[in-house]
Amino acid sequence: MIYKNIQGLRALAALMVVASHIYWPLVPMRSHWSQPFVSAVGPGGVDLFFVISGFVVFLSADRLGRKAVIVGRWRAFREFAVKRVFRIYPAYWVAFAVASLLLLTTTAEIAPPGIPEKPLWKLLLLIDQPNNRIGAAWTLQFEMYFYTICAAAILIFPRRILLILAAWFAVIFLAWVAGVDYSSSVWLWTIVLEFAFGIVIALLVERKMSVHGLRFVVVGIGGLLIGAAYYHHQGGFKLPLIWRVICFGLPSAFIVYGFVAMEIRQAWTFSKGWIRLGDSSYSLYLWHYPLFAVMYVCYVNMGVAETVPAPILAACSVMIAIAVGFISFHQIERRFNKAGWVAQLAGVEKRKPPVAHTVADLKTEALQN
Repeated sequence: MIYKNIQGLRALAALMVVASHIYWPLVPMRSHWSQPFVSAVGPGGVDLFFVISGFVVFLSADRLGRKAVIVGRWRAFREFAVKRVFRIYPAYWVAFAVASLLLLTTTAEIAPPGIPEKPLWKLLLLIDQPNNRIGAAWTLQFEMYFYTICAAAILIFPRRILLILAAWFAVIFLAWVAGVDYSSSVWLWTIVLEFAFGIVIALLVERKMSVHGLRFVVVGIGGLLIGAAYYHHQGGFKLPLIWRVICFGLPSAFIVYGFVAMEIRQAWTFSKGWIRLGDSSYSLYLWHYPLFAVMYVCYVNMGVAETVPAPILAACSVMIAIAVGFISFHQIERRFNKAGWVAQLAGVEKRKPPVAHTVADLKTEALQN
């Protein structure tokens, strides 16, 4: 089941990240009065994405784990793995190729200066970071590792997926308690615990629990604002990563549960516009930073960087990024997701549309009845 409010929250998360990134590539915006506030709250969009992924991916993995009993482990594993691979890589590879070309042929700052050059093949496979082509892609490495654990669980212990994930999260938590240096392995980064928040929400939803949705949303938004202020004031990214989980991840979990609960009780859902933006949120997430860098170079060459108010330039850049996100979603993501050969590779039979009856057929059926 696709929850409309989950898609709406994806749109919100993407816009939070986009807003927080508008200040660096667009030089005149760096001194804007809104910069401290937006830069403090905006990064929380990443944590909101992680909680959403925990919710959505676990429900998918759990469904296929149950299906494995009927169709077999390999077929269930194959369906999950193929769908996840084609969900992430095609749009990322296209954006990566374009960003690499821009890096070689333009003066645009595709990524902040000082980011080390990582092996190209590792960046393409999303097994290393930081990423000096698609700056926001650092989060995708955690996503891929989460998918890997889920896929392995479906293949080995399809009815014990929750137990395997819980063991992984327990190891991460115990490593943090023991003071283990998590920087040596991405598998141990405490930000992964935000996937666990999403899984808890999925378990609650599976058990038909959907009470106090609005209250959870209000508490979550308040907690996110307070957490962002505290996190920013205490040094932000210099703090241990667990503080990000507490200040951003935990409030995000309240927000996700609250909106899902409200949809279950038919109390409120996002509008169609927000849902469509949520559909293209992944593409928007990938493309926005390189686009902002290129747009600023265009503004300078056009002579408007110093004459047009910076907020107007920022608004134009965001609108262009949203438009490119929509194009990328429809021309790349959706084409692969709907492709028959991808469904065949995943071992999924595409449903054929019902055959239209002619008037004569309907009359014959009526006489037979």
